[in-house]
Amino acid sequence: MARRLSSAGILTFKEKHGDRYFVCNTPEDYCKAAMKILKERASEKFCWYYDDPKDPDTGLTRAKEIIETNDLEAAFEFLDLRSDWEYEGMDIEYPETY
Repeated sequence: MARRLSSAGILTFKEKHGDRYFVCNTPEDYCKAAMKILKERASEKFCWYYDDPKDPDTGLTRAKEIIETNDLEAAFEFLDLRSDWEYEGMDIEYPETY
């Protein structure tokens, strides 16, 4: 996995029309949230994922494979790799504890 997902945090997706927040308590929670977002994005009429022959792990074909196999960890990794792309920001905030 690209990031360590060992503690509770808030997973934020920075999208075109506003941010979306998911409270995650376990590594599986992060991956489930990522799969939800990936499914939504891949099913949009104007999906901005495109197949890049130079990087086959970033395209719509790869996204659909991940969804088809329900690979939760791969969904998180896919979105994490794209988190610097326009309208695809993804970040994790770890709240302080006492």
